Amino acid sequence: MLEAYIEKKLASFHLRVELDAANETLALLGASGAGKTMTLKCLAGVEKPDRGKIVVDGQTWFNSERRIFVPPQERGVGLLFQNYALFPNMTVRQNLLCGLRRETPRRAREAEASRLMERFCLTGLEDRLPSQLSGGQQQRVALARCLARKPKLLLLDEPFAALDSHLRWRLEQELASTLTAFEGTALYVTHDRDEALRLCRRVCVMQWGRSQKSVDVARWYRNPATRSAAQLAGFENVADISAVRDGLAEIAEWGMLLPNARGGAVAAAFRAGDARLAGAQEDFAVRCRIVRSTEQETIVTPVECPSCYIRAGADGQWKAGDEVWLRVPEEKIVWLEREA
Repeated sequence: MLEAYIEKKLASFHLRVELDAANETLALLGASGAGKTMTLKCLAGVEKPDRGKIVVDGQTWFNSERRIFVPPQERGVGLLFQNYALFPNMTVRQNLLCGLRRETPRRAREAEASRLMERFCLTGLEDRLPSQLSGGQQQRVALARCLARKPKLLLLDEPFAALDSHLRWRLEQELASTLTAFEGTALYVTHDRDEALRLCRRVCVMQWGRSQKSVDVARWYRNPATRSAAQLAGFENVADISAVRDGLAEIAEWGMLLPNARGGAVAAAFRAGDARLAGAQEDFAVRCRIVRSTEQETIVTPVECPSCYIRAGADGQWKAGDEVWLRVPEEKIVWLEREA
């Protein structure tokens, strides 16, 4: 169980993060520079927040008002870096032994290292150095070392970032099994929505150093709350509301008038595949010109706003220069609130 409020002033932004997670895997999702890695460093004790508190399973690791700061080695954190941070001059077995508590008797440490090597399919690699391992093997060693101390909090910082795409699927299955069996709280940093959907139960979107409210992963994917959340969820079309008149929201960028289903909304979004061909007389249909059509998607520009673009679904019959009428079903529009 994790409860945390963290503030830290940095050169590029002011980090303000609020997290509340049970024994689950929570995704920290955001673009590069959103503050995800710094959040992990503060939780691990590698960086000290300016103010706030961090409580894990009822134990206070940091409290600025009470001047409590538990050092990293006493926190019970497993931190998996992007580059795995294995000791290059140590063998697989030695790296794992370093992850075990030194006060544990040597024979018990050796037995636990052997158990971890078997669990993570490292048997036979005991005497190899990290440079003699594949990327996938290095990741398994690093993850085994993280779990060696039976951490209360597991922090994963984009663990697949350094791997080729063809390795990711198999290793993701292994990691999914590990996370399912893990009895503590895990935070999974990523900017890949598909990884978040497959591996995490809830999502906390981060933007410019600010955290948004954590939500169920399916709810975030189908009905994101903000522009940044919608873009991370894969909504190809996101635009500001220009004005609201008589219950209709004007989206100048799309040349559309749409029924505004959420009061106070500042933007709207829809997925490319939800745009449909329409007749000229249909409500909320927009006359567009085809810019480009591929097997993946079609790019159109509203006739009344030729400098703007809309991404629609693929259609092999559309050709550049053709004019069509497009309509987005009302129930497929997502209304977005202002960023925190």
